[in-house]
Amino acid sequence: MHYKKGEAVTQGSLFPVSLDELIPADHSVRVIAAYVEHLSLSTLGFTKAVTKTTGRPPYDPSDLLKLYLYGYLQRIRSSRRLEAECQRNVEVMWLLGRLTPDFKTIAEFRRLNRTAFVATCREFVQFCRRAQLITGELVAIDGSKFQAAASHRQYVTPAKLAKQQAVLEQQIHRYLTVLDQQDQTEKTESINADAVRAALHALQDQQRQNLAQQANLREQNLTQLIKTEPDARMMRTAAGKQVSYNVQTAVDATHHLIVHHEVTQACSDNQQLLPVALATKAVLEQDTLRVAADAGYSNGEQFAVCEREQIEAYVPANRAVNNQGKQPLFDRREFHYEPATDSFRCPNGKALQRKQMNKGAIIYAAQESDCRSCPLKSQCTEASRRYLNIHAHEDAFARMQVRLQQRPEMMRIRRATVEHPFGNLKQWIFGNGRFLLWGLAGAETEMALGCMAYNLKRAMNVLGVQKMMALLV
Repeated sequence: MHYKKGEAVTQGSLFPVSLDELIPADHSVRVIAAYVEHLSLSTLGFTKAVTKTTGRPPYDPSDLLKLYLYGYLQRIRSSRRLEAECQRNVEVMWLLGRLTPDFKTIAEFRRLNRTAFVATCREFVQFCRRAQLITGELVAIDGSKFQAAASHRQYVTPAKLAKQQAVLEQQIHRYLTVLDQQDQTEKTESINADAVRAALHALQDQQRQNLAQQANLREQNLTQLIKTEPDARMMRTAAGKQVSYNVQTAVDATHHLIVHHEVTQACSDNQQLLPVALATKAVLEQDTLRVAADAGYSNGEQFAVCEREQIEAYVPANRAVNNQGKQPLFDRREFHYEPATDSFRCPNGKALQRKQMNKGAIIYAAQESDCRSCPLKSQCTEASRRYLNIHAHEDAFARMQVRLQQRPEMMRIRRATVEHPFGNLKQWIFGNGRFLLWGLAGAETEMALGCMAYNLKRAMNVLGVQKMMALLV
C-alpha cells in the first residue's frame, strides 16, 4: 500500500491560491480585522493614527494592533516571535496583507500606546454592552498577583540594607587596616597595594549606593524597594513571595466578561473594594450596582461608603477574635450592646463603658473592681480587666451579615464568575509567565491587551463568529 503524497515544492500552479481562500470564513482573524477596522484609532489616542505629508510612510497602527490582538489570542507576546509569525504564519500574512515589520517597530508600538490600549479595551466593553453580553446585574470582584519583570534578587528592605551596610563597613575596615600595616612596615612585596586600593574603592562605591538607597526609602516612607523596578512590590502568592503586581478585575456574572480591570501596587485587597466598584459603576453607567467579593475585601469603612454610593456589596467579614490571653476566652459576641447607655453588658451582667477611639476602633472597658471579683474572669480575660475593640463601622458589618444571610448563594456565584477569567488569563494568555514590560505602565499595557484578548475570545464563543461579524459591520 502506498502513502499519501503531497506536491513537490517546485510544482508550479496556473491558478495560484489567494490568501483569502486559505482562511476559513469563521476564523477568529476575520473578527480581529473587522473589529479593528471599525475603531477610530485617532480618537483612542494611537500614535501615528494621522500621517504626515512628508517623510517615510509609517506602518498603519491598525495593522500593528491587529498583530498584537492576534498574538495575545495565540499566547505570543514577544515582539521577536511576532516578527517571526509575520514571515511564516499564513493567518498573520492575511491579517497584515503580507507586511513584515521588524521586532523593534512592533515593540515600540506597544511601548508608546499604553493609554490607547486601555482605551481600546474599554471600547470593547462598551461594544459588549451594546450586544447585551454584559448586563451589569451582578459583578464579581477579585484580585490576583502577576509576576513583574524584575527578579526577586533586586528586593531590598531597610533591614536588609542595614545588614549589607554593616558587612561593607567591616570589609572596608579590613582593607584600610591592611593598607595601614603596609605603610607602617614599609614592605611592598607582601601585597599588591594597587589591587587593594581598587577593591577598596569598589566597596566604597557600593557603600555610597547603599546609603543612597536607604535615604530614598526614608524619604518616600517605603518599607521595601525593587531596585530595577521600583513600581513593583514583593507580595505573598500561592507559590511563595514574588515580585508582583496586584491585578483587580470586575467580572459580569452573565457571560464572565471583564467589565473593568486595574493593575495596582497594593499587597492586599482590603482597600480595593470601593475604588474598583466605583470604577465599574462608571463603566456600566448605572446608578446602582450589586457586587460580590471574598473576605479579603472586608473593610467596614468601605462597606459604609458603598451603601452611600448605592453599591450593594456581598463580602464575608474577615475579623479577628476579640479576646485576650492564650486560651479560648469569651468572644465579643458574648457581650450585648445597650444603645441607651452606649455600653456593653458582659456575660456576668457587668457594664463595659466607652473609653476612647483608636485607629478606627472604639474601645470599651470594664471596671477593675468588677473584673477582680467576677467568678467568670478566668473565662474572660487574663488582664486586670476586660477590654472590647469595636469597629467604628460595626453597624455596616452587621448589615453586611444580614445581606449574606438573605443571599447565601452569592459566594457560590462569585467563585464561578471571577475564577474563570483569571484562570484563562494566567494559563492561556500569559502561560503562567511574568510580565514582559517593566514598570507599572508596562504591566498596565500588557494587562489591557490580555483582558481585551480574553473578552474578544469569550464574545466569539458566546455569539459565534458570524453573528459577531454581523454586529461589527
